[in-house]
Amino acid sequence: MSDPQISIDLARIEHNARTVVDLCKSSGITPFGVTKGTCGMPQVARAMLRGGVAGIAESRFENIRRLRDAGIDCPIMLLRSPPLTRVEELVRSVDISLQSELQLMREISRVAERLGRVHDVILMIDLGDLREGIWPNDLVPTVEAVMELPGVRIAGVGTNLTCFGAIIPTQENLTQLVGHAYKVESMTGRPLDWVSGGNSSSLPLLLAGGMPAGVNNLRIGEAILQGGRETFLTEPWEALDREVFELTGELLEVKTKPSLPIGLSGLDAFGNAPVFIDEGDRLRGIANIGREDVIAEGLIPTQRGVRVLGASSDHLVLDLTDADPPLAVGENVSFRMNYGALLTVMTSEYVEKVPMRDVCEKGEARTYTIETDAIGGALVVVQNIPERIEHLGFEKGEGDDALALSICARRRDILPKVQASGQRHDALGLVWIDSDAAMMPDRDADAAPPENAVLRRLLDRLPPFIAPENIVLIGLRNAAPEEVEALKASRMRIFTMSEIDALGLRQAMREAIAIASAGTRGFHLCYSPTATDMSGWSGGIGGITVRETHSAMEMAALSGKLRSLSISGIDAALPSPIGAECANFILSAFGKTIL
Repeated sequence: MSDPQISIDLARIEHNARTVVDLCKSSGITPFGVTKGTCGMPQVARAMLRGGVAGIAESRFENIRRLRDAGIDCPIMLLRSPPLTRVEELVRSVDISLQSELQLMREISRVAERLGRVHDVILMIDLGDLREGIWPNDLVPTVEAVMELPGVRIAGVGTNLTCFGAIIPTQENLTQLVGHAYKVESMTGRPLDWVSGGNSSSLPLLLAGGMPAGVNNLRIGEAILQGGRETFLTEPWEALDREVFELTGELLEVKTKPSLPIGLSGLDAFGNAPVFIDEGDRLRGIANIGREDVIAEGLIPTQRGVRVLGASSDHLVLDLTDADPPLAVGENVSFRMNYGALLTVMTSEYVEKVPMRDVCEKGEARTYTIETDAIGGALVVVQNIPERIEHLGFEKGEGDDALALSICARRRDILPKVQASGQRHDALGLVWIDSDAAMMPDRDADAAPPENAVLRRLLDRLPPFIAPENIVLIGLRNAAPEEVEALKASRMRIFTMSEIDALGLRQAMREAIAIASAGTRGFHLCYSPTATDMSGWSGGIGGITVRETHSAMEMAALSGKLRSLSISGIDAALPSPIGAECANFILSAFGKTIL
């Protein structure tokens, strides 16, 4: 591991979301999941949605764009009022927003009316935490003014507690919120959609049975992401999992040194006067994590006996004297984090984010299915593919666990196979091995895409179970100028032939599998013969070698993450020897090796 990384356990996030949703449901409350702690990571949003949250709440437009670009089309709530200059973006991209400033709502009205839209707002009321919110005495005139604004609909009222003034939610202050809601309903003459009673800090009150009737929404982030580490301080809610995130760094130095600095003391690099306790000589370690990455005071070592002493901008200083087992240079140290530390880690560009599913995977499927067109069917028969697959220990069988093989003439016939695989496996990555970009403009949206626009069609209509962050294109050597621009904007990882020449195919494939598997149930592999330079055939000149292709397929099989496989380009013009080689590639993907 070269750089620090944070692992994000999506299965635990899904579990926490489901636990919170079930609790809320019993009291008639519909929660939104807050993803701002992970910078709007689409994989995290999907895990929350699988857990049952009604929508996603975010505070930054950049994160909202990331979610929308990934195909997440659930209701999105904006938690922070936008600047006046970004109101149009608010109206276009957000379903509902929390508002407290009349001037801003007037601008929302102007923009929404111009765009022919109606924007829903939740009027935030300050109940004493002294962050955002309408002061209760000003609520009636504010509601009267908003009711006159075209393009703006009062969808609810809400409050925020704990975040600034540390005022905890109580039956008393949330009963006040419900009373304000009744007042607004009498003024508007209709029931409100939402009475939003705060964030994760409201869950202890709900769990204790003290939530006032009438509150029907909570905005939950910390409890889902961190299992209530900051919310349930005195008595943890055991049903929640606190081990969602783990920050890992590498030890760069391990030496015995005095515990007191030597020399004239001044201020450290951050203007503080640190205090040290004389403990004699201690074994100290330095890890490659610093204050530029994390709030060091919020780190909780996972290994017994490790203590955090402090940090500079680039170095984390640890006491390793009592570490069990002992640690050495080059070994990893890991940490849990409080919410502040998590926020800084997720915003640091120097920390790699690794979404994962820490659940028991069934691993490599041992049953398989085959689906072909006419020419693909002929290849299956001539090359005796089913018998050769079964010789590797597979049996024909339906079901979600079966490794699905499809063989077809055209790239566009791959699309329904990817769709079907994604629906079976819920969250899917995609490894696309092809020489051509297939990213030309897709001009006729109602017709089947042309062969040179298939990948463009897939990205333009990305199903909810595939994120662009989990798509990798390998072997690219042909791209028109208009395709180049589309590729740069796609957010896929692309390995061109020049990059493969520099890195090596095995390293490229290793990275591709990691990207496609990050936070997914596995990946679909699409392969076109034109990606491979095969003897006596001009179609693949300049591509990866036959041996490299076998290596890529073998690595896919060994990963245990290959869920489905499509081979395109098997048409009448394909020479028989090339078809035979493609059959051999298929067998490698099913796990065939020399030994």
